[in-house]
Amino acid sequence: MKIFSRLFFLLVILTCFLSQDAISATIKDIVSDLKPLEGYVVDVVGGQVILDLGSDAGVHKYDLFTIFHQGRKLTDPATGKVLGRIESRAGVLSVTRVEKIFSYAKAAGSGVKVKRGDKIVRFKEITAAVVDKTGKNEHFFSALQQDLPALNWQERKTPDTELIVIRDGNFLKVTDNHGRVIKEYQLDQQVQPVVQTQTTTQSFAPVYGAGAAMGAAAVAGTGNTNGKIRYDLQTYGYNQGGSLPYSAIMGDFLMLKGTMHLAVIRDHEAMVYRVEDKGLQQVARMKTPWTKLLSVCWWQPGSGAPYVGMTGYDTDGQQVSSILLQFRNGSLAVVQKDIPYIINSSDVNGDGRPEIMLAQNFDQDVFFGRKTRQLVLAGTTVKTRKYSGSLPSSYRVTGGTVFQQATGTNRSAAYIVGNKLHIEEGGRQVYSSAKEMGGSLSTVRYVQDPGSINPLFSNANIEVRPLAVDVDNDGMREVLVPSADLSVFSTVGGANSIKKTWVSVLKKTSAGTYMKGKIGGDYDQYIQAIGTANGSLYLLTVNPSGIFTEARGQSRLLVLPMAE
Repeated sequence: MKIFSRLFFLLVILTCFLSQDAISATIKDIVSDLKPLEGYVVDVVGGQVILDLGSDAGVHKYDLFTIFHQGRKLTDPATGKVLGRIESRAGVLSVTRVEKIFSYAKAAGSGVKVKRGDKIVRFKEITAAVVDKTGKNEHFFSALQQDLPALNWQERKTPDTELIVIRDGNFLKVTDNHGRVIKEYQLDQQVQPVVQTQTTTQSFAPVYGAGAAMGAAAVAGTGNTNGKIRYDLQTYGYNQGGSLPYSAIMGDFLMLKGTMHLAVIRDHEAMVYRVEDKGLQQVARMKTPWTKLLSVCWWQPGSGAPYVGMTGYDTDGQQVSSILLQFRNGSLAVVQKDIPYIINSSDVNGDGRPEIMLAQNFDQDVFFGRKTRQLVLAGTTVKTRKYSGSLPSSYRVTGGTVFQQATGTNRSAAYIVGNKLHIEEGGRQVYSSAKEMGGSLSTVRYVQDPGSINPLFSNANIEVRPLAVDVDNDGMREVLVPSADLSVFSTVGGANSIKKTWVSVLKKTSAGTYMKGKIGGDYDQYIQAIGTANGSLYLLTVNPSGIFTEARGQSRLLVLPMAE
């Protein structure tokens, strides 16, 4: 009997391990990924069909597009008004390669006729069927089918079914009829009936005194009405730590000699403030050569004086570069400028000191290049060398951090792309969030093809770096991420408006999955810096009205106590 118990336990562990690259999701996320997306055929070259939709539009490899041929016009017999055209399905395309603004596809079957200008729609009139491995998900699949009416749902899977949705427990897989995986998801965990529900919470944090942060996984059934496992850290209010009479573009916190310091950028200026009981006290200030600063970070590679790294965009030269300053004796001094990289630091071992600085090349087409190196100091000279670790190709140094989950463990990477947080361990993606992470106000409009008569412009988001810190003192670091309700972003009278922001917290469980929760409350301002020290969470929030109306712009320092 013991042998069977051990085999069962091993099987559970292997199941968790093999499914770690599934994306954590709700049914809303799945519907968003499978919703129709309309485009056109740009060209047909040697059997390859080029579509006018790419990764910017949310296209993924193996996505299925229906080709629609246009027939005769439909006119209103009473008015003669053209109502549209009769469309007929001409075949299906399967995406084979995805670029930023276009993609390649090939016919998914024989006899498909396609030409330049043909209309294409993703996941419309595609035959689809569900496979329920456990037979207990009828309600789930009914809701999914109702929310995806553009698919041609069949009662059961056949050899000709073009899209198959397979659910096995909390894992869901979407494949084509060749078995190629289009999407994989780890659904927000539902607690099964075997869970003992007499206990409403399972504590993952020590019990602090009044005003402390409490970490708990809420168990469905009694303590959590939506049935999701969450990890929430509650704080009781916050202290106003001071304010700045302008809208900061970004900031970064560092504890120096027992006092928290804040580095801030604004337009083309950099400032360093000391956080004191009476507020923010400016101790250093320097103007930079750029017309637009994008990001700022502290770097402390050794025990000596720390450095401040900044990246900016030269609108005249249409190039991105960085500068490194040393902060010593209350002043900033240039160490090296015109560093041809986008730079940002990481606190790898969790001691509060960002000891490594990564440098990513600027790509004129997509902004963030695929080559990432490491900055090192050689005396008073800054050099680059090959980064000794491994990073995913989609990693971005701004909006990204490299860290160890615990002392002695391998390095992990957490980074934000497209308002989603991705976590990778050992070259495997183990978590991908819903589209609610980031939301920084630091953006840049850059020229993709300088020198062209009709240049193309694009926008890049410069996100605030996630923070990896052990907030509940259990020896494992959690990931803290500025988050925003992106569905309510709007532009009114030239000023950006946002409904709410908050700080998400991701905790890794013993099974290798991640629980998502929130630390603190909701805010009506952008979160442009995040840090922790002495049992408190530090946030730099920025009034959105200051983006375009400088006279009314303001930045605030909030200090949230998490322990006595």
